[in-house]
Amino acid sequence: MTPSDASVVDKAKRARAGSPAWLFFQRWLANPLAMGSITPSSAALRKIVRDNIVCGPDQVVAEFGGGTGAITKAMLEAGIPGDRIFSFEIDRELAGYLEGFYPDINVIHGDCRKVAAILGPERVGKVGTVIIGIPMITLPMALQREIVDATFSVMPEGSRFLLYTYMIHSPLNQKALGLKGRRVGFTPFNIPPASVWAYWKA
Repeated sequence: MTPSDASVVDKAKRARAGSPAWLFFQRWLANPLAMGSITPSSAALRKIVRDNIVCGPDQVVAEFGGGTGAITKAMLEAGIPGDRIFSFEIDRELAGYLEGFYPDINVIHGDCRKVAAILGPERVGKVGTVIIGIPMITLPMALQREIVDATFSVMPEGSRFLLYTYMIHSPLNQKALGLKGRRVGFTPFNIPPASVWAYWKA
């Protein structure tokens, strides 16, 4: 952790009682395409994700796009110990907030495409679920493919990953990416209304 990162974590710890919604909105203003929404995920969306998480006794879970931790909370609610949760967040302010608010989880301020190298050989193949909160539809197809490939590189063969989105239809071009998928849940009680999709290799 660099000195500047440490400063962000210290600020986040001091502001733990502050509003995650306000922080999320501030980061949305700074980079709306990267955030995808102006508010954190709702309890209703969190429940759908929680009900679809797979994590065996020797497995971990990974989150791409931790934000302010709304979906991170779903993993903890599912009974997954914090030290088996790896949350990737590329926004430095949000990563600092996550480290301050959820000190027991593993927060990685970095690129999720490097997940295999960051998790290390002892965890590659032992990621029960990857949950993608990145607004994938805003990304070029080549970048989408890199993220999907990185996702499958750390999961057991035959696994599926989860992606939540504010679109009714699939945000991923399944044919182009070599995927099959289905919507596993929808809630109107989110701003905006949200769906959770599961994808696996075709």
